Amino acid sequence: MSFFEARDQNQWDGFITSQPWSQFTQSWAWGEFRVSQGQMIQRLALVGPDGAWDAAALFVYYRKPLVGGYWYAPRGPVVRSIDAIVHFITALESKSLPGRALFWRIEPPVPGSQFPVSGLVRSHAYMPASTLLADLSPEEKELLAAMHEKTRYNIRIAEKHGVTVRTGSSAEDLDAFIRLNEETARRDQFRSQPSDYIRATFEFLRARGMADLRFAIRDGKIRAASFEVSYGDTVTYLYGASSNAERNFMAPYALHWDAIRSAKARGFRYYDFHGINPESASSPYYKHAWDGITRFKLGWGGERRDLAGTWELPRMPVLYRLFRLISR
Repeated sequence: MSFFEARDQNQWDGFITSQPWSQFTQSWAWGEFRVSQGQMIQRLALVGPDGAWDAAALFVYYRKPLVGGYWYAPRGPVVRSIDAIVHFITALESKSLPGRALFWRIEPPVPGSQFPVSGLVRSHAYMPASTLLADLSPEEKELLAAMHEKTRYNIRIAEKHGVTVRTGSSAEDLDAFIRLNEETARRDQFRSQPSDYIRATFEFLRARGMADLRFAIRDGKIRAASFEVSYGDTVTYLYGASSNAERNFMAPYALHWDAIRSAKARGFRYYDFHGINPESASSPYYKHAWDGITRFKLGWGGERRDLAGTWELPRMPVLYRLFRLISR
């Protein structure tokens, strides 16, 4: 086996997108976006005995004051088989950590029940540890039949009340989405990503054909909106927002149904709802604040995926314990 820093975009994206359920945070473009934000990156790949890639992970360096930083692979490494994770972790153990880093942080998109945790320390989740994944290969009528009856009913309510949906990518559309997202954060009392970050993310990914905005409209006014990322075989619902007004007309249902139909029509295999609670309330990644959004998303059918979560491989034990103490 060989472990090396990958420098060929075609090879990289070719491997990442060849695995089912493509992770956009492991795309070549996502690495370039992080560089545009002033961060260092590493793209590490593991080649098996047969000469084919077994695993790959885009790591982003995060600086921390006082004790040093760490290298983080959001939803990585991506692996060809579960056995490759063990070999990848072993390779990480022998690799130097540039940038005064204290540890590697990984989030492999594999089932938690299959993940080998020896030598690793669990961390709180960064990317959601569980998600709902809708397989778009069935016919539309089958997708509807798989939904909860209340979800189908609310789709019809939105249609009855004249909610329409359009996509957008202009500067004005982006401004409108950001305003609605800020309104949603104030109403629901959650901490959103900074508006400047959302703007930079959209503009960078849109220029590479990976980002879209979608708006649910009634009486000429935006009632709900989403920010979607497309990569490989998957469309991911990254951010969503809704208006305080006319909530009884179920605009978010029209929005998601249009997004699902659009993703299917464009040939994508999966629609990723990007974040729900784990099935078990005893999971360290369970958040009671997510109960409502979890119920909403589960109503769309699809497959719940409880993943391994976020894990750290310490390299400087004393400083690492100090880091954990400060973080806590």
